Amino acid sequence: MQINSVRPPSENPFENDVQCKRNDAIDSAIGFIVPFGFFFTIFFIGVIIKFLSL
Repeated sequence: MQINSVRPPSENPFENDVQCKRNDAIDSAIGFIVPFGFFFTIFFIGVIIKFLSL
């Protein structure tokens, strides 16, 4: 039994049998936000060390 798909069948067999059906926008958002979180964490650690060394 095959699940009906919105996309037509492709010549590429990997596109017809995808392993992860999660939305790509979620992964893109995580990949965009997480590096900023690391940057600000390191930045604030530096600010705290600078403040404590005064």
